[in-house]
Amino acid sequence: MADTARSPARFTIDDTPSRTPTPQKKPSCLKRASNGIIWALESAFYRVGLFVGEHPWITIVFCLTTCGLCGLGLKTFRQTEEQVALWVPQSSRIVNEKKWVDKHFPSETRYVTMIVTGKDVLTQPFLNALLDFYSKCNNISVEGKRYQDVCYSVRTAAGYHCRVTSLLEIWSYNETVIRSLTRGQILQTINNIKKSPVYGTDFDVSNMLGGTVHRGQGGDIEDATATQITWVLRKDDEILEAVKAWELEVINLARQGIVQTLEVYVYASRSFDDEGYGAINKDTTLLSAGFSIVFVFVMLSLGKFNMVEQRIYLSLIGLFSVGLAILFAYGIATVFDVIYGPIQSIMPFLLLGIGVDDMFVIVEAWKNLTPEEQLLPLPQRVAVMMKHAGVSVTVTSITDIVAFGIGASTVIPALSAFCIYAALGILALYVLQSTFFVACLSLDQKRRESHRNACICCYKHKDYTPNNCSQTSFMPKFMEKYYGRALMKLPVKILVIVTTLGLLGVFMWRFILLRQDFDLVNYIPSDSYAYAFVKAKERYFPDEGIDTAVYFGGFNYYEHSQSLDAAYKFVSESQYTQNGTVTSWFQVFQDWRRRNDTGGTTTSIVPTSEAEFYNSMYTFLTGPGIQLARYVKMNSTLPPISIEASYMTLRHTLQPDSADEIAAMEDLRRIIDDIRFPQYSDEDLPKYQAFAYSQSYLTYETNKVLLSELYRNLGLAGGCVLLVTLLLIANIWTSVLVFSCVVFTLIDVAGALELWGVTIDTASSVLLILSVGIAVDYSAHIGHTFMTVHGDRNYRSILTLKTIGPAVFNGGFSTFLAFVLLANSSSYGFALFFRVFMTVVIFGLFHGLAYLPVILSWVGPQPYESSYKTDESTNHITVVKDENSTTNSPNGHVQVGGLVILATEVNYYFRYCRYFKTVCNIGACICSRNTTVIQVGLYHLRNCNGGVA
Repeated sequence: MADTARSPARFTIDDTPSRTPTPQKKPSCLKRASNGIIWALESAFYRVGLFVGEHPWITIVFCLTTCGLCGLGLKTFRQTEEQVALWVPQSSRIVNEKKWVDKHFPSETRYVTMIVTGKDVLTQPFLNALLDFYSKCNNISVEGKRYQDVCYSVRTAAGYHCRVTSLLEIWSYNETVIRSLTRGQILQTINNIKKSPVYGTDFDVSNMLGGTVHRGQGGDIEDATATQITWVLRKDDEILEAVKAWELEVINLARQGIVQTLEVYVYASRSFDDEGYGAINKDTTLLSAGFSIVFVFVMLSLGKFNMVEQRIYLSLIGLFSVGLAILFAYGIATVFDVIYGPIQSIMPFLLLGIGVDDMFVIVEAWKNLTPEEQLLPLPQRVAVMMKHAGVSVTVTSITDIVAFGIGASTVIPALSAFCIYAALGILALYVLQSTFFVACLSLDQKRRESHRNACICCYKHKDYTPNNCSQTSFMPKFMEKYYGRALMKLPVKILVIVTTLGLLGVFMWRFILLRQDFDLVNYIPSDSYAYAFVKAKERYFPDEGIDTAVYFGGFNYYEHSQSLDAAYKFVSESQYTQNGTVTSWFQVFQDWRRRNDTGGTTTSIVPTSEAEFYNSMYTFLTGPGIQLARYVKMNSTLPPISIEASYMTLRHTLQPDSADEIAAMEDLRRIIDDIRFPQYSDEDLPKYQAFAYSQSYLTYETNKVLLSELYRNLGLAGGCVLLVTLLLIANIWTSVLVFSCVVFTLIDVAGALELWGVTIDTASSVLLILSVGIAVDYSAHIGHTFMTVHGDRNYRSILTLKTIGPAVFNGGFSTFLAFVLLANSSSYGFALFFRVFMTVVIFGLFHGLAYLPVILSWVGPQPYESSYKTDESTNHITVVKDENSTTNSPNGHVQVGGLVILATEVNYYFRYCRYFKTVCNIGACICSRNTTVIQVGLYHLRNCNGGVA
């Protein structure tokens, strides 16, 4: 061996054929391009692996320093929580409309609302019990403050009054009056009230009664089974904590129940944060436990069960690479001011799934080194490993990067930002796994070869012999001898294809039925009081939709009074407006003028002058209409005045799904736009000085484009998958088959979600797009590996499963383990994560490990030229090697030192001698690289020529 190391090998080729040569077809342009791409990738990764293997510490320090410097960008990190900045297309009209509303009429209120049910809520005992509860809530003291101190006060004719809406309002919350009511008085007042005696506004009692409402022959209400009460509170930062504490006290009191009632349901401004985000925070511990499970699984899968060959620290470093990738992505994105929203919280899970897959592929390539390759020096072994694994990792990583990069062009800001973060994270992870993780792998291998303990690295075992059980690789053996051979049997192949087509047909049908519908209720745990309230609202008050408003700018109200009257009329008559819910200060003002100016005998008013019009308006808003002054923003508190802004309120009817909600929004917008109020000239203002707006419209605007954006992003992502796999796998047919696996998996996942009752909303849309990136990993590794092995198609399929199948399975199973504890999560978001990732793993592994090998065994293309071996060569090879004997075989083989190589391999390898500082001549190749020369017979030629095997 020492002599061999000192003497380079010289190979000469005798081109005299021993028999008639078999005609060879000239490779097609595509074949040559394919070979060129694969050659370039393999050679690049060989060089990367060689450098990392020779300089592991430099590589580690460089990676840590780079990620640390990028992480400095987090100094300016901030999370964006504003809905319009996250989810609303920035070209939408509502962006400027929201700015205008926030400027002129900022939100000033919070609330607590309850639904109270009984056999009949229109009885004296029920009203007494409701009054007792109302008084008890008003007397709650938190931080020295009672309701009167935190309530939202409105100005009435009698002074300021806390805003509370309930049946008790009918009797002005007068305890003496309420406790003396008879059944007849209650019904008489209920059926005759038109105005609120407290606030002076229109009062439709039907909006306060729910459940089963019985009416007599004349239409009068006789009884009802439900009512609701709402406390309105101030949204003031100075007392915000006291307000939240008061809300919590009322919630706790309501959950104890009320005497004389059947059920009490409560909801407050804090409820969604408490219940929705509370469930998320609670289940975060489950995710931490899931990460621990993944770590244990990775540790068991990467190493062997003995004192030396475990890979505990390497497993930790592999997961640490995910953290470094997150640091890099967040730092770079923050520097370029890419918004960070709540959706980015799933980034670690995405990178964990991809990173673990890459780890398994790299380590599996290390395990698959041939006995000859394992005799090489460590840096060259690392180089050969990366030559095998690098292309496979590149196919999946670059596909994901490009797919997410294209997804960044979506008009939904949060989704665009997430795609940018994901693309950066996957890019960083790709580089880190190919360098940082590989460097740590080489150091860990040095430790193993020096027999140092896996846990206590400074302790060296002497004369250590690992147990026999730990030396057996069960998964590759299972894949080759049992699963692979069974899969290649014709009945099993037919069963796999029939199953694939059957699943595709069923889930395609369900995919078509998948509907768009965003329901915030889904994100409230089903076992919470908040969820119970929402369902009670649907049950007892099924006609109540969202509250909205029509806003008017500072135009001349005198000149456009008829337009304002028309707006009130058409809005009130709309099919999407709940009867009796339109409150227009201008209409009340007009009625007041009519009564005062004409005695109520005419239906029209002709103002004498603009000055008279505004003077009477000022008189009304500071006098009889003072309770409506909050709807108007005047530019002066003294006459002469003009109106800077105003609004009227209404409530939509309840809509069954997102499509109808969008229709209601568009109908109200059309009504106001058609009236053609004056326009603004500033592009930063709404187009017209009259527009419909609601906070819920922000969600509607997202839903309006969500479906088209989902299909667009899925189409672009799918196109990227096909294009990138075509470039990197470098074979059209294999790329098409891999693409079919991704499409089938996506259809199956979407169909399964529909069966689960999931609808298309922001969360499910994001997860479906993620499915494309995750699904491609399982099939792309199989497709690429199939192209690198030779033999007949059945044998190549079995060898592919043996070579890369364990890594693919382990990667998918580890992704499943990360979420398995969320199976029974009460949080809709986490439950949705589990469902999506579980179905992606199941269907992705099925198509990657069953369907694709079967299809490839039937119609798979020829392997790359770099891996093709044949016995058809007729070349005789004469090998002259110092102090070694050579034996020529009649079949074009040559045997040196017990190693056998094909003649065509030698011919092929001559091209790659330039990888090292090699002198190549026609018919001869002298291989040397500095002081490193051939050490292991003829095999070493493969490594001096670039590791092509």
